[in-house]
Amino acid sequence: MRRLALACLATTALTVIAAPQYASAQTAPQNSEPVATVEDIIVTADRRARSLQEVPSAITAVTSEQLERQRIVDLNTLANSVPSFSMTEGSSLGKELNIRGITSVRIIDASAEPSVGMFVDEVYISRMGSAFTDFFDLERIEVIRGPQGVLLGKNVVGGAISVITAKPRFEPSGQMTVGLANYNGFNANGYVTGPLSDNFAGRFAFQVRNRDGYGENVVTDTDVEDLKSHQARAELLYQPDDGRLRALLTVDYGSSESAGSARTMTDDPFAAGTGAIAAWRAAQGLGPRQTTSPQREYANRTGGGAMLRLDYDFDWARLSYITGYRTSEGEMGYNQLGTASPPGLADTFYYAEDKPETLSQEIRLVSQNPDSRFDWIIGGFYQHDNVQRFDANRATTYTAIPALSGHFMYTNDAELDTMAVFGQVGFKITDQLKATVGARYTKDKKGGYRTATCLEDGGDGLCVAALVLAAGQSWAFNYEREWDAFTPQGIVEYRPNDDVMLYASVGKGFKGGGWDHIPATEAGGRIGYDPEEVINYEIGAKTDLFDNRVRLNVAAFQMDYKDLQSQQLILECLCTVTSNAGTAKIRGIEGEFQFAVTDALFLTASGSVLDAKYEDFVSSAGVDFSGNRIQRSPENKFDVGFTYEFGEGAWDRAFSLKANYTRTGEAFWGPENTIKQDAFGLVDASLRIQPPGADWNVTVWGKNLSDELYAVAAQTFFGDLMNYYGPPRTFGVDLRYSF
Repeated sequence: MRRLALACLATTALTVIAAPQYASAQTAPQNSEPVATVEDIIVTADRRARSLQEVPSAITAVTSEQLERQRIVDLNTLANSVPSFSMTEGSSLGKELNIRGITSVRIIDASAEPSVGMFVDEVYISRMGSAFTDFFDLERIEVIRGPQGVLLGKNVVGGAISVITAKPRFEPSGQMTVGLANYNGFNANGYVTGPLSDNFAGRFAFQVRNRDGYGENVVTDTDVEDLKSHQARAELLYQPDDGRLRALLTVDYGSSESAGSARTMTDDPFAAGTGAIAAWRAAQGLGPRQTTSPQREYANRTGGGAMLRLDYDFDWARLSYITGYRTSEGEMGYNQLGTASPPGLADTFYYAEDKPETLSQEIRLVSQNPDSRFDWIIGGFYQHDNVQRFDANRATTYTAIPALSGHFMYTNDAELDTMAVFGQVGFKITDQLKATVGARYTKDKKGGYRTATCLEDGGDGLCVAALVLAAGQSWAFNYEREWDAFTPQGIVEYRPNDDVMLYASVGKGFKGGGWDHIPATEAGGRIGYDPEEVINYEIGAKTDLFDNRVRLNVAAFQMDYKDLQSQQLILECLCTVTSNAGTAKIRGIEGEFQFAVTDALFLTASGSVLDAKYEDFVSSAGVDFSGNRIQRSPENKFDVGFTYEFGEGAWDRAFSLKANYTRTGEAFWGPENTIKQDAFGLVDASLRIQPPGADWNVTVWGKNLSDELYAVAAQTFFGDLMNYYGPPRTFGVDLRYSF
């Protein structure tokens, strides 16, 4: 802790480390002089609506204005701008979120759950792959870093992404945006809200995002990485005249279609010689965004849900009840190597369906007596998931590897139940010093029915990887296990004055165990992996300085992990095996900074440095990874940006230029610490035109303007390296009208 304290103090002095809040300078009404200040953002990360600067936790809050100006439209674009947060996507239904070095790598079994949780209006999204994560008509997004072992509805060990949608209003308003972009991109979104009666208000919002593909399948002459996406949301608010009761009903639906992700083979620099597929591609003169799959690939999603929230204000507390129902369906099909055989050693087509159905309920009572030295929260949570997962792999042409011939099919019908009770109490020892303690008791029960069948074995008596069966053979079994955990937390806050808050906290996080996704044998399928636990030590400072013109927030932390869940790719079967990685230790520093230089110029910056290593990790294959860096965890990440408003005469401040540069440090793709993504930087910019008093604006924007080629996932295969690349340079123009 002493080293962490020194690190935090040193970081406070380095004001060049700063934040992706990207709040624009607030301005007074047009008939007064503008005042340059940093925007005060209200968050609900600790289940109370209060200023971001009052919450003793490391949180990045991104407002609707910031989302729109930076064109943050999904998790990938959000991850590019938030310290200690990154995302990889190794398949069309496999989003892997990483906060502070903790990620759920390829854990996609029906019994599995992510280490970083995502919530929409406090309703947990249990299956990231088949869920919609496009952002539209939002109030804000809160990225909460570190274990959330007490207050969040579903316990998560790495952190949480909390998406807060815009709510109905009794004042009528609306907005419409239409845009065009390269790759024949078209986007449209908007909302309308207003009163339906004295006590009812409604809101309807929609979004459309269409584009051609970033890549090309030169064999089938079709685009890949294209997108056709549609979402809609309707909300109904009931609020009686006395204002004590507030009832909100939300329903939403969305669908998306794509030809899937391109997989490009390059030479594995850690294997002798040149990879066979990489050499063949070079001879054909193929580019990094050209794929040669002999099959048409696809990735489609549909989903929807409903949420009912009831809040009732007593004189002394607020009672809240939230129930959410979500269902979705995701399907994908892709050639595993992205090419035929030959030149590849195998040609296998993998296809899968994921159908989760979730019902969650939470009830809590939150004190609201500002005159008391005590504040408290008590509550309970229940969630039931039914997840139906179907996976199949089929060898379609010649294969030089017997284990990769044939045709298998897996089914998995999982029932997952989570129950928890939680509580927290805070006490103001003095007007400047406060202590808070809390705890949560969680009980997980997971079970289901799994089958595996070998439909064909290619004539060699061995089904296509990873199933070790001959044609016509199968196995099936029921599985079930239970786990429970007690996760306490303690926080101390000290406020030397109104502009500075110092805090120190220690807390525990827990995530339940599960089973491997595609086990090779029945015996292997019956063996599950254990839960993972973490203890997080954190100190931080939140400061608003120089009459709120400067904001500097810093945090230093150490996380001690036990039984960290991790997966390794087994080349011989193109399959993955889950292991509990013994112990791991993660140390880091984060900083966020904003400076309203003038009423026209606003500067931002952010930074994070991670030392994330396995302490004791021997894989299921007997390989010792102890001392290696944790996979998919960038060692550092920095972002700098500015917003500048300018103009003349009647068009004074009619122009707004915004730009930022994000640099992500190197990260290893696996625990063996061989292949990696080198450090890379992304440049984004936008220019907005909005005359004073106008109800319209035009924004010209560009992302990845330097056209940086970087991978969002990679895997090795017999001398080749399979890459999944991030989006190329994109640019466009948007027209927005408000009414």
